Amino acid sequence: MNRNKKVNHFIKTLKSEGISIALAESMTCGLAAHLLSTCKGTADVLKGSVVCYTPEVKTRLLAVSDSMIKKFTAESREVTRALANNLGRVISADVHAAITGLAAAGGSERPSKPVGTVFIAIKHKGTMHQHRQVFKGTPLQVREQACLALYDLILKTAVNGRPKRKQQSKKQVKNKTRA
Repeated sequence: MNRNKKVNHFIKTLKSEGISIALAESMTCGLAAHLLSTCKGTADVLKGSVVCYTPEVKTRLLAVSDSMIKKFTAESREVTRALANNLGRVISADVHAAITGLAAAGGSERPSKPVGTVFIAIKHKGTMHQHRQVFKGTPLQVREQACLALYDLILKTAVNGRPKRKQQSKKQVKNKTRA
């Protein structure tokens, strides 16, 4: 499935399930929200996105402590979890998701955290789900792959395992209104 079809499927699925999302984006620099904005129905799903590229924005806007960033780095599992957890203080939504990582050389890169490492944290119904993955490619390719992984993980977290909503036919709706 190509990128546009995946993004459309994501929006359509969340809309049909009545699920809203909020994003805290670091390494994707707003790309995850941008890709969603190209689809019909986005306003019914996306409540907002915070681009928190620098540690200062992470601390001031999303209340991640300086000491946590110094201890674990801005691109870490721990900071990503804190971003997803604290995002609810800024934006109300059913799902709060955060993404950090290294799309290019520099920052906190090391052998155990090479360029392409992405951290995703998703908070849904009080439960935190986390994921780490390493992507290959140019910085833009890494960011795009990270966004698609984020969408897939949100679907797996918020939709899979839930009972499917029954779709009522127009005839069933019409009969209910007559009763």
